Amino acid sequence: MTTEPRLPDPEDVPDDWPEGWRDLPAEVLAVLCLGAEIGDYSMRRRLGPLLDTPLTLQQLRGLTFLVIEESMTPQHLSELLEVSPATITGLVDRLVRAGMVDRTADSRDGRGRVLTPTRAGIRVVRRLMASDVETDAAVLQALRPAELTALHEGLSGVLRALRTQDDEP
Repeated sequence: MTTEPRLPDPEDVPDDWPEGWRDLPAEVLAVLCLGAEIGDYSMRRRLGPLLDTPLTLQQLRGLTFLVIEESMTPQHLSELLEVSPATITGLVDRLVRAGMVDRTADSRDGRGRVLTPTRAGIRVVRRLMASDVETDAAVLQALRPAELTALHEGLSGVLRALRTQDDEP
């Protein structure tokens, strides 16, 4: 049993949406409204783990660079974050105390240091990145077979349209 989608009233379109969207066909507007509502739920899910972390935004940025690169010198991290060496020292000290980063002697230069994320640090970054994937799988498994088929067909159409637009000069 399928139900016809409720078509939104153009006056219900939020004021911060792009100019002219109220003039789109009702079916297109309905899909955009659903997408916005899904986006709101996704944002809350995605921000939950971020808000749970005790790290500051700058610490999280630094840790993320370390997880991506696997290891680097404090000087390199300082350049990536565009902060002074003194600022990096404090930031790294806090990450080391939190058990997120190891600081060891550089094997190529005994005076230098190398920063490496710990397993706990890697887990924090992965948790932030993976939260949507795990939830998305659970949501998709909760759909009825016909809904999942229709969603697959619709997303395939979106991908086809994106590819066509990409191919245009």
